[in-house]
Amino acid sequence: MKESKPDKEAGADRLTLIFLALGLYSLFAVILSFFWPGSNLGLIFLLVALAVSVYSLFDLKNGFFALLVLRIIFDSLGTQELINIAGISIDFTFVLGMMLIGLALLAVILKWPKLKKLPLLWPWLLFLGLLAILSFFSFSKSASAVDFFRLLSFLSAFAFGYLIYDTPKKLTLLIKAVIFSAIIPTSVAWYQLITRGGFFDGDRWRLMGTFVHPNMLAFYLVLVICLSLFVSLNLKKGVIEKVPYALLAIFFVVALLFTYTRAAWLALALILFGIGVYRFRKLLFISILAAAILYLFAPFFQDRISTLATLGASDSSTWRLDLWRDIWGFIKANPWFGYGPGTASIFIQNNIPRFLVETEPHNDYLRVWLESGIFALLTFLWIFIDYLKHMWQGFCRETRPRLKMLILFLLFFTISLLAASATDNILKDAVLQWVFWSLSGSLFMIVSGS
Repeated sequence: MKESKPDKEAGADRLTLIFLALGLYSLFAVILSFFWPGSNLGLIFLLVALAVSVYSLFDLKNGFFALLVLRIIFDSLGTQELINIAGISIDFTFVLGMMLIGLALLAVILKWPKLKKLPLLWPWLLFLGLLAILSFFSFSKSASAVDFFRLLSFLSAFAFGYLIYDTPKKLTLLIKAVIFSAIIPTSVAWYQLITRGGFFDGDRWRLMGTFVHPNMLAFYLVLVICLSLFVSLNLKKGVIEKVPYALLAIFFVVALLFTYTRAAWLALALILFGIGVYRFRKLLFISILAAAILYLFAPFFQDRISTLATLGASDSSTWRLDLWRDIWGFIKANPWFGYGPGTASIFIQNNIPRFLVETEPHNDYLRVWLESGIFALLTFLWIFIDYLKHMWQGFCRETRPRLKMLILFLLFFTISLLAASATDNILKDAVLQWVFWSLSGSLFMIVSGS
């Protein structure tokens, strides 16, 4: 079929815009290189990030994938400062978060009418509004500002998924992109496993891949394992594509085991148990058998599970309990409005000096309460109560088998994530939050049929 004249003209105009954008970008890069105050690595990163940003203007859907991969690759460098503006440290993760907010803003401009039907919008806006107000009274306004924009990027991912990945075909593309994005950090993790590298916690080497901490890699892998299993289990029998996704799930599970993150292990066990009881009995049997074999023949697995019951002095559960008791004491002294959004690690470091290394609360509910008070905590809980309500309603209403099963996977994952938030820093895992909220937004749009 011959290309029509209007199509040719549109293609030519698009090509002209691309070359114009590349020319302006190149000019900007040259000028920036003369005045850049930071390191060469920082400059290279910023130029790559800007290139992705330019590309995203022409292809929102794939621009998000490029941004996600970039965020994963540079996660371990996230705290390195690029530049300091008015006392606010601008690092890698802040730049990428602002890029996601920009993408979401562009999507909102292009599809404004659809945004009015976005579920959870009001609880999210109320939560962020409270944090914005409380930031003015924070003892560290720069930390509060950074945290506000980080949380705003989560809402941006949710709105972006809702507005851009608005068909089953686009949702499938998003799921597969997320699965393949995990190959990079997992491959690095396997290399760490072979070379005895990663994160040393005093007793063992824990795999972290390209992430800042093993726990962050672990919970991201739980989500990716769920998606890999979902794709493999819901393809038609005999489809050769089932095998690669099943193998990928095993590839991810091995890396998850050697993160030594027990909360992530338990989260995956809960999901597999729920899905297995509901439908996939063979998966349930294989999972129970694999767990039993690991417990009997893998000392590292047996040790990590058995220490949960004993709570020895060197076990992480013990110092977590001590930390929570201290945090609770500070919450009781200021329960209504907290000490400032995003300031938990600084507050703990300044007020609980014995925790010189671990300065995160390891409990997101206590974190929100300590930082922003009881009203912010209640609003935060409202987001997830509303989320679970909408997701359950979608599950009951949905008639398409694959979508129904995906909702169930995400429901169990959300419940496990909420449980894990009581013992870990899930809110700090921006990569996981971006993927979780973009998938949720897409699923809400498709199920609602907006």
